[in-house]
Amino acid sequence: MKKINKFISSPLEFEVLEHDQVIAKVKLDYSNQTVDVWQDKSVSPVFLPFPSKSKVTIGDVLDYFESRCFPRTRHHADKVLQSLGLNDYVASEIVKQTHGVLYDDYVWIRFSNEELSCADVHPRFAGEQGFS
Repeated sequence: MKKINKFISSPLEFEVLEHDQVIAKVKLDYSNQTVDVWQDKSVSPVFLPFPSKSKVTIGDVLDYFESRCFPRTRHHADKVLQSLGLNDYVASEIVKQTHGVLYDDYVWIRFSNEELSCADVHPRFAGEQGFS
């Protein structure tokens, strides 16, 4: 009988969107240590997750996730983590819940098992559209 390493995660697939336009698709395979990325080159590089990278690493993806989270040094970060049901600051886990939404832009992350729009995840967008 084969032993399965419980610490090896299954591949993680997600899209990066600007409003509701898919601007990047990423497939991260932890077991093979590979990352496949497609980015829409017609989009302003400021919105793309890896604008100047020809080869993206798992570390690059994790850094991107962290860039879409609240700072580790935020006052009362422990309370924010607690509100998310987390004990530790793990950017990938934070982004799975927050979708990497930042108030300053309309870029966000949708994971492969989700059917969401910008209005579903971004409070500023919803407010500007008259949703409550």
